[in-house]
Parts: sequence; C-alpha cells; structure tokens
Amino acid sequence: MKPIGLTYKIETNRYARVNHGEIMIVHQCQNCKHISCNRIAGDDNNFSIYCLLDNKFDISGITLLNQDDREEVLISIYGCNYKKYIK
Repeated sequence: MKPIGLTYKIETNRYARVNHGEIMIVHQCQNCKHISCNRIAGDDNNFSIYCLLDNKFDISGITLLNQDDREEVLISIYGCNYKKYIK
C-alpha cells in the first residue's frame, strides 16, 4: 500500500450536519489499485504526512486535502503550537 494523499474522516452527528473528523491517510494498493483510508499512527513520520498535501491524485468519491488545508493539517500533526516546528 502506497500513501497517496490525506482526507478527512467524515463523522456525522445526529444533532448536526456532517462534520469533518480526524485526518486520514489515503493508501492505494500497488497491485490491484484498491483505495483505503487509515488513521494517522503515533509513530508515523510527521514530515512525510505533511508532504502528502502536494500529491495530485484524482480519486472519485474521496476529497483529498491540499495546500488550502495546510494549517488544519499542521495543527492535527503538531498541535496548536505548530509554528515552533515549522519555519
């Protein structure tokens, strides 16, 4: 499985509309091209996760995150004080 992008886990709340959930890594099987989404693990490389924002894949049914979502991804990876990690 090769990581090809980032997306949101869509969570629903029965009292509200669809909400954005946690950030997920989108993977694609190198053999059959099957797509799956997995949670970010604590031992995943933060810089590698951040670099997935630049991938330009067209996957029907999945909205990939891009540079417009940069700040939210950085907060998810590093927390609210992400600016001390990024220069």
